Parts: sequence; C-alpha cells; structure tokens
Amino acid sequence: MIAVRDAFQLAVLNIGELGDTDVFPLPVENHVLHDMPDETVAILSDIHDHFDDRLAANGPVNESALAMVGYTSFRWATQIDPIWNAYFLGLVLSLADDIEGARLPTNDERVFSYRYQPDSETKRLFSEGAWTAFQTSSANRAREATHVVACDIGDFYARIYHHRLENALQTVAPGSDIPHRILKLLSNFSVNTSYGLPVGGPAARILSELLLNRVDRLLVVEGVDFARFVDDYYLFVNSPGEAYDALLTLSDLLIRNEGLTLQRAKTRIMSGEEFLASSIFAPEGASAVDPTSRRFLTLSLRYDPYSTTAVEDFETLRQQVEEFDIGGMLTREIQKSRISTSLTRRLLQALRFTDPAQRAQIALSLVDSLENLAPVFTSVMRALREMSGELPIEATIEIVSKLRALIESGSHLAKIDVNLAYMIPVIAAHQTEENEALLSQIFERDVAAFVKRDVILVMASWGATYWLSDKKTRYAAMHAWVKRAFVIASYGLGDEGQHWRRAVRPSLAPFDELCRAWMEARVNTAGWRFPL
Repeated sequence: MIAVRDAFQLAVLNIGELGDTDVFPLPVENHVLHDMPDETVAILSDIHDHFDDRLAANGPVNESALAMVGYTSFRWATQIDPIWNAYFLGLVLSLADDIEGARLPTNDERVFSYRYQPDSETKRLFSEGAWTAFQTSSANRAREATHVVACDIGDFYARIYHHRLENALQTVAPGSDIPHRILKLLSNFSVNTSYGLPVGGPAARILSELLLNRVDRLLVVEGVDFARFVDDYYLFVNSPGEAYDALLTLSDLLIRNEGLTLQRAKTRIMSGEEFLASSIFAPEGASAVDPTSRRFLTLSLRYDPYSTTAVEDFETLRQQVEEFDIGGMLTREIQKSRISTSLTRRLLQALRFTDPAQRAQIALSLVDSLENLAPVFTSVMRALREMSGELPIEATIEIVSKLRALIESGSHLAKIDVNLAYMIPVIAAHQTEENEALLSQIFERDVAAFVKRDVILVMASWGATYWLSDKKTRYAAMHAWVKRAFVIASYGLGDEGQHWRRAVRPSLAPFDELCRAWMEARVNTAGWRFPL
C-alpha cells in the first residue's frame, strides 16, 4: 500500500496524460489536471482529510448515457465528475500494488488483463502488449489441446456486486478505511444500487481484476487449464467431455462466488484446429485469417508524441503503415454487410500515419458510410477530428455539412448522446451561421450535460458572444459541468464576463475555482484559445 498523496499524484498524472475513460470524449477538466497537477492534488488531499464533509457539500455529479457496442446493442456507461474520478482512482491506486500481488503471477500465463505496472515516463498504469500476449499464448496452447471453450461473462462490469467487492478489498487492505471509501463512492456512482462499476476507467479495471481473482485461483485448484483477459475466458481441454466439465466448473464458480453468469450466445466449444483457424496470432499457416489483415493487426501502432525519439518513432510507424493500403482495406470493410470492428478500429487509428494526400477521400468515404460503421462510430469521429486540421477546406465543409444533415434529419445515430458528443468537435472545425444555429438547438434539447458542456466551449471558441451573453442569465439552473464550462467560456465575454465572474466566484467549489484560475492563466498567454 502506497501513501495516499503519492497515489493522488499518480492518478492526476495518468488522467491528465491519457484521459479518464475510453468511452466518452475527454472533458475540458483534463486540461486542468494536466497543467496544474500540484494544485489538483492539494484539492484531492483536502477531500481525503475531510471526506464525509466534502462528500456532503460538493459530492460527485456524474452523467450516465447509452453507448453503442454493436449495430443494435448498447451498454450503460457513466462519466464520473472529473475531480471525484481522480479521487476515486487515487484511492484504488493506493491499493493497486497489493491487488496486483494477490493475483495469479504473470508468468503463469493464465491472467493477462490489466497487469499493474505503472510507468513514470508514459504515465501508463498497465503493462504493454497484454492482449497480444493473451492471444499468442492461447494459440500456442490450442495446438496442444484437442478442444477449446471460448466464453465470456454477461454484463460483467454492470453486474459486479459491491458487497463481494468490499470483501475482496478488505482481504488486501485489512484495517484500512480505503475499502469503505471506495464502496461509498461506488454507491454514489451507481445511484445507490448495490452493484455495478463505471465502465472505461482504470480504477474499475483494477477492481474488476481483484473481484475475479478468487475464481481464477479456484480454477487452478480445480485443475482447469484456462487463459483470461478481463471477462473473456478460453478453456483448453482434451475431449468434448472435458470441455463440458470445464465449462460447468467455471459457470458454477462464477455464480456461487460472484453472482455472475456466462453469455449463452457467446459460449462456444470448438476443436483446437478451428480455434487456430480463427486466430490472427496462430503460428504461420495455422490461421485462416486473410494474411494482409493478420499482418496488419499484429502491427503495434503505439506512439508517444512526448517521447525523446518521437520524430523517429513516427517516421518508423509511417513507413510500416505505408506497406498497407489503408484506404483500400477500409473500403473493403465498409462494403461488407457487417464490418470487423477490431480491424476497422485499427485501420482508423492508422490514418494518422498515412499520406496526407489520401486522407480527404478516405474521410469523405467514412462520413458517407456511417450507417455501416455504426459499431465504431465514435472511433470514426475521433479519426475525423484528428484529420480536420490537415484536410482541404472543401472536404471539411462537406464533412460538417453531412454531419449536420445527420443530426437535423433525426438519425438514430445522432440520437445517442455519446455519438452526438463526438460529432460536436468535428463540426467545430467549420463555423457558419447554420452550424451556430444547430449547436444552439442542440443545447436547448434534453441532452446529456457532457453534450451541453461541449456546445458552450465550441460557441466560445467561435466567438459567439451574443449567444454566451444570453445564456449567462440561465447559469444558476445549469448542470454543474455546464456551469464549469460556462465559467471558462466567460473569458470570451471581455468586461461583461469579468463583472459576471466577480459575482459568481464566491459560490464556486474549490475545483471550479481551480478551473477558473487555469483559464485566467491561459488567457494571459500568447496564442491562447478555448479548449475543445
């Protein structure tokens, strides 16, 4: 167990560098954590020293919404109030060494997911290459087994029971009040229900691994040969009868110990050869996966722009990506009735390393194919946003026009608040009266606070002072996140904004005041702009 203040420092650096979740767009507050870590840690330490009082006075204000996970399936996801998310992560990180020490050893090659190995340079919390190691090890073991059972837990994060998690936490931190605080926050995040972890953040990942540790160890005792990555299990056996026995053992252990069940639709018993034929990580000649896709999927696209060798690393990756026809591979996926989500996401990540001359046509083809790309909609929006500054203005205008039409037509894709939140920064690339009117209409709708927050920041970046001045009168009724964004946006209102801030500053919570101070410092630097 490490000192809590050290854990807060690690949490703030991790969030400031890498973000809070992989589900929602990054909140503006991440910039504050990145630029003012010491001040943020001071606020977290104050929360820790006066936990019950701060929880009662300025407790977490969270936002939940549906996020797409397929063509017709969704999951419920929660974005935690940024300062409380950092506090929550800090609490979990204070126990992370003990949690990792309680798990099955890495060299057992059974449990691969989220092995805690913080890196002070990259600010990452987990060891690299875990998914590849999981798949490679599984393919090697499948060569020795006659059959493989593939299965995963149904609604894993949503069905984790807090009481069982609390028991697991107390085994690694006996006598500490940290487990109690973690559970109190989880109850708040899940709106006082007794189950569920917020999806997408590192704290939930560490906690979920601790919860499954008991089942992992019982499987070893029962003699089941398995590999696990998060909620995905592979069981390696030597006959159909052993396959059913292993599946029965796993099902029994999950439901008796954790109240969890396997997804029937995704449970499959296959021969070792069949498993290898579907794996891109199988030995050469054993996989039936398209050789080009197989080679591309095994390519690492990890790139750290802050590395001392960033320029050389980027050039190396660019040369590796040039060996593949990224545009052609994307076109082939788009033309399928159902895309391969893993391949398409990787292709979208690779676009930053492609020839800029090709990107405009690729970008236009993506926005023309959003229906077929629905399972990776947010990844498409991220790619479009990354490319926006390098596209010809004609391409940008056409892309934004098509997104505006999607929203105005009432497309089901734009009715999902998480999707809408990812569309707004892309639309921000082109300011017109039409687009200002669109964002104003979105703000008036019954949409999530994270959507309204980003509308305010885009309008501020566009210099739409007439609109901001009008919304100023409604500040008191705004959601806490929207209020925080408006305080930041008010720096675009000149003297009017200064007078208004003078009136509201006494009511600002400590983190809101830090966000205001951060923006004031930003305004006084050359070339400043509103954060998006």
